[in-house]
Amino acid sequence: MGLNSSTRLGIALTLQAAIVALDIAISGSGLIVTSATLLVPFALAIVGTERETAITGAVAAAVGIGSLVWNDTPNTGQAIYRIVFYTLVALLAVIAARARERATALADSNEALALDLDATQARLDGILGSLGEAVTVHDARGKTVYANAAAAELLGCESVEEILNAEPGELANNFTITHEDGSTVGLDDLPGRRLLRGDAAPSLLTRSIRHATGEALWLLTKATLTREPSGAQLAINIIEDVTDAKEAELRQRFLAEAGQLLASSLDYGQTLERVARMIVPRLADWCGIDMLDEQGEMVNVAVAHADPAKVAMAHELRERYPPNMDAPTGVPAILRGGPAELYREIPDELLVRGAVDDEHLRIIREVGFRSAMAVPMRIGNQTLGAITLVTSESGRTFDEDDLAFAEDLALRAATAVQNARLYAAQERVAHTLQASLLPDRLPDLPGWQVHAAYQAGERGADVGGDFYDVVAVDAGHLIVLGDVTGKGIAAAALTSLVRHSARMAARFDPRPERVLAHVNSVLREQSQLSLVTVVCALVETNEDRARLTVASAGHPLPLLRRAGAAPDPIGRYGVLLGVAGDEDWTETAIALGAGDTVLFYTDGVTETPGDATRFGEPRLREAMARAADGPVALLAEIDRSLRDFQAGETLDDRAMLALRFVGHGAGGGGPTDVTRLEVV
Repeated sequence: MGLNSSTRLGIALTLQAAIVALDIAISGSGLIVTSATLLVPFALAIVGTERETAITGAVAAAVGIGSLVWNDTPNTGQAIYRIVFYTLVALLAVIAARARERATALADSNEALALDLDATQARLDGILGSLGEAVTVHDARGKTVYANAAAAELLGCESVEEILNAEPGELANNFTITHEDGSTVGLDDLPGRRLLRGDAAPSLLTRSIRHATGEALWLLTKATLTREPSGAQLAINIIEDVTDAKEAELRQRFLAEAGQLLASSLDYGQTLERVARMIVPRLADWCGIDMLDEQGEMVNVAVAHADPAKVAMAHELRERYPPNMDAPTGVPAILRGGPAELYREIPDELLVRGAVDDEHLRIIREVGFRSAMAVPMRIGNQTLGAITLVTSESGRTFDEDDLAFAEDLALRAATAVQNARLYAAQERVAHTLQASLLPDRLPDLPGWQVHAAYQAGERGADVGGDFYDVVAVDAGHLIVLGDVTGKGIAAAALTSLVRHSARMAARFDPRPERVLAHVNSVLREQSQLSLVTVVCALVETNEDRARLTVASAGHPLPLLRRAGAAPDPIGRYGVLLGVAGDEDWTETAIALGAGDTVLFYTDGVTETPGDATRFGEPRLREAMARAADGPVALLAEIDRSLRDFQAGETLDDRAMLALRFVGHGAGGGGPTDVTRLEVV
């Protein structure tokens, strides 16, 4: 009404006074006029306060009682009735006023509460809406009852309402969800679902591939429980997109593993096959690696897929439809020096363009290629090969980051291949050089059976330093066997110098001590210290008799085996060659009879490592004693004994040469092949 309390009360009391005056003026009217005073408190009960109503109600009750004075009252019963009536009606007006005030206060309170609730909801929506993480809330049925904007974006929805309107599990069907190991993640495995079942629910890392785009996401989901006022439980899910961090971690881990793999073997073909199998399915569904051979032809060295049947199908398809080396794109173009190629999506037009015939097109369509990239294995301007990665059944697609990573991997693979090829070439040169420093065949020694064996050290080692030679001289034959320090080209050059120096010295004076003296002089003239151990033996034969003269320059002494006697060394140790000092190479001469066998060897034999010790000369003598007659049988028994004894693969080079005197009448002689053994 716009009136304050005092004004309303004044008007009400004035109105009641007027009614009383009227009632007195027409005395005898009974209750008719006087009761009109009760209308005032009832009116104030509607528009006034409880206080105003109580005052006017009290006034009305007083007027009703007072009217007994100026109105005729027939009897006492009527008077009591009038008193009770006015009092109760006035009290009823007060009660009505109080009820209205309380109802109004409650309405105001509810309105304020609603406003506060709306404000709180708005603040909550604002806070959750500004989070980078997706937040969803779902009930026990899996129905989403709340989602923020980040959740809508993450789930590929146009609005939050689309999430809220979706049926339980409907949106999950838009993704392929797996664990890090590739195993499938079901709806019941999600943390929120587990909590609502009463199970433990640790945070869950999943790889989710969106079917619509092929985009692969790494999502970390955490959940907690809350309750509605009704007591029903709700699961609050916080979903964090950790794709960038996880991809970086996986790529670094992959490159580390690939680096170890690429460095683990010099057989790059086998290594690349293992790399291809490592790529699938971690990076792609298919992986192919093609290389250029020495003639510049493309050779497929690896194809990988999780299903072996599909690998076989790929090989068959390659045979039926070999690649067109003049193609302007693809692997042939890359092998000609072209850049890397990325196909985020493989449209059907691309398949049609690449197919040879309808059958070829049908097969590649059935494979279901989704995305592909091909990167060169290149060192500088030289292209060694190409790595092709393809996705199909996983549904994921490649992007620029994937291409950069694949190029990094291809560069590492190219470096490993180049190193393996260079090492293989160096190894071939080394073995060729080593072979050139040893005689392929030994010369004819009339009256003697001769056999030699050489075994290189650990596989892949450079040229070794062990050598032997048999030189024909006027007095018979000079045997030279030794070991130079070092390995590689320097050792080969030193070996060649010693052999040719010994051959030249033997032409002028075949006595072993003089040959050693000459070689020592040559070595001491070298600009670098050149140390060599050598044993020389002059073999002189006269019908059924033979003479052996031996001199050693720091080299293991030859062993003599005679029937009925244990093998014994021949000769004395002298100083090794190449050092300054006194020249002391005393010769020892012995006569040999038919059946006598002499073994020359390098320290690679006695230094062969076992589990706790070296092979040593005593074991060598035992092997020599139990061997059958003949140089071939002798060296075979020693080799068997060494193989049974040795532990590990780290070995030194070793050379052995055995001679058995049989006399002219017993045959023998003739050129003898040399046994060359390689460590496996």
